[in-house]
Amino acid sequence: MKRMRICTLVLALALLFALAGCGGASKTDGSAGTAAPASAASAPTEAPAPTETPAPTEAPAPTETPAPTEAPALTDPPAPADETVYVSTAGEFLEAIAPGAVIELSPGVYDLSAYLAEISGDVSDCVLRGFTVDGWQAEIVGIEKLTIRGAEGGKVEVVAEPRYSDVFSFSACTDISIENITFGHTPEKGNCQGAVLAFERCRNVALDGLDLYGCGTYGVEAEYTVGLALKDCVVRDCSYGIVSLAFCSEVRCEDCAFRDNAGYDMLSLSGSFVLFEGCAFTGNGGSGFLPTGYYRGSESGAYFEGCTFDAWESQRLGEELPGCGSFVIGEGCRFETDPGKRIVHVSSLEQLIESIAPDTQIMLAPGRYNLSDALAGLLARDGEHFNESRPFVRIDKKYDGPELVITGVNGLTIASASGSAADTEIVTDPRYADVLRFENCAGTAVMDLTLGHTDVGECVGDVLHFDRCSDTVLRGLDLYGCGVYGVGTEACGQLTCFDSTIRDCSFGTLELYAPQQRQAFLNCVMTGSASGGFFYAEDGSDGEFFFFRCTFGEGESNTLAFSRDIAAEDCIWSEITAYPDYSEDWEGDYVWEPLDTTCLKAVSFDGKVLTDEYLFLCYESVDRQSGEVSFETGYDVQYLTFAEDGTGWFWENDETGRPFSFEMDSAYSCAISFDDGGEASIGLYADQGGALPDSMEGRLWLALYLDEAVLWFY
Repeated sequence: MKRMRICTLVLALALLFALAGCGGASKTDGSAGTAAPASAASAPTEAPAPTETPAPTEAPAPTETPAPTEAPALTDPPAPADETVYVSTAGEFLEAIAPGAVIELSPGVYDLSAYLAEISGDVSDCVLRGFTVDGWQAEIVGIEKLTIRGAEGGKVEVVAEPRYSDVFSFSACTDISIENITFGHTPEKGNCQGAVLAFERCRNVALDGLDLYGCGTYGVEAEYTVGLALKDCVVRDCSYGIVSLAFCSEVRCEDCAFRDNAGYDMLSLSGSFVLFEGCAFTGNGGSGFLPTGYYRGSESGAYFEGCTFDAWESQRLGEELPGCGSFVIGEGCRFETDPGKRIVHVSSLEQLIESIAPDTQIMLAPGRYNLSDALAGLLARDGEHFNESRPFVRIDKKYDGPELVITGVNGLTIASASGSAADTEIVTDPRYADVLRFENCAGTAVMDLTLGHTDVGECVGDVLHFDRCSDTVLRGLDLYGCGVYGVGTEACGQLTCFDSTIRDCSFGTLELYAPQQRQAFLNCVMTGSASGGFFYAEDGSDGEFFFFRCTFGEGESNTLAFSRDIAAEDCIWSEITAYPDYSEDWEGDYVWEPLDTTCLKAVSFDGKVLTDEYLFLCYESVDRQSGEVSFETGYDVQYLTFAEDGTGWFWENDETGRPFSFEMDSAYSCAISFDDGGEASIGLYADQGGALPDSMEGRLWLALYLDEAVLWFY
């Protein structure tokens, strides 16, 4: 029952680029930036130099493969080539970087700045020489499958002198592994503009056993990166904070130590989610621990499991966690002071419902739960008093069963205690009901759950629906049909969905109506639904729709690939099997057919049903004398809105409306009294078999009996 908008569609062409590899010669003899080995014995005198790799001509061509009878005897196999490149100077190190390379650094100090200052031009096509305010930095671009590791038995340290430069930066790289190295800036701690390690638009980055120290702004800074793992790393003495992440997902920090960092927010996150497991936060201090940008709607989150927090970190979390449902405290965390969040573990939906309150983290035990059964049991126990006695939840009666509505809650988390959607599922039976519905909530998080309807078929309820909510984070979800849409939003602030699957929905994946801020989907899979969905942002608002590294099925690709209402980057599209109609006069091509009222059945309702919906959109007007039908085919159509205080508006367009009051005068009728003295009445009808040729069974229709006409709304 939401407002529709038909948007002009344009063809989006995708260009595929393949990296054929890169290389280049050194611009000098590599004498600058020579490492200082710990001892003569540690120098890799017996390791082959990069130039000693066997020439390609020594390998047999594919067409010259010997017949089986010519194969060498098993007792005399050829010796395998050593694929590792051993280096001992900054020049050798940078020159060895190439797709597929495995590079081992001998113990010593590698001063990248000194080497880059002496050469002219880039090191290679993949290693660029970038200049910042106070010096040069190494920029690794377009590399796939690169391993860099420090040799065992001594300290390997890579340093950069310019404080405005990153020590090491990567752009558009995939499958990068860095192990057993210390990285940092050489000047004393102070003002700095460069991170220690920086990643932009990378994928699958593994950092293991690293020591990252300041005066870098952050130990790790990443943008638009999927799959970033830190294991057994130290981040210390940085001048801004621990990590800075913008639009990153699948980020994991395991058994890391974050200590003695200071400056601003320790976790500077924007549109990003991080899992911290077994990490220690000690001796840090700054303007905040969590991102202050979160309170401006940056839609980020983190999950802490088995972590320890020192006094300052514990105190700041106690002040900052309230209102932040997307920052979750898991098992085994230790704090010096109260973290400021109520954590509840439940094993039934009745317990979950009774626990819903502000600043509450609800962890649901693994299992399959039927929400309809739980709501029926609560209604049987408490009757109508259930809604009267609970300020943050209510049970609405939809046409075919109950619906749970969570309302007016700030800082609520609902998540699986196991951290996996595969073993924790919530279902509902009524197809008119949303599985979970949120109204007027802020700082909400729903994580690691499977959600859907039990019946397959036509449906009018979404899986998740948010009405006038803000700062919502969805993460690790599996949302499935027969919901009309997997996620529906109406007049909401920012929402970010990470690492989730939305599948097999009746109408489409998403229905995002009139967002007030950005709604983003990162690293999600959307498949099996009839279409990508419906997107409408009001002119002049900050609402926009953003997809990053998402994967789309056939129905989703056929619609979203041509939509000019969304922004999509680095997404994977299915083969296009249907193309949009580019007719300029789409209204003339569409056949408007009258509503088939013989398929409708009057249903009982109450005033709450009217206020459940954001608005009711007019489809047609029928003259009660002549039976003549006129359709709402323009952009500015008539619609109705209802408020909980018994007032409403009959809008002729977005600018003009007639205010009214309403009250039920029977179980099947609602009386309307306009402020200008006019009167009307309302009836509600259920579609029993397809009132329109392209409608789905189960749609509700509202009839407004006004003067000499009947206006039908949906």
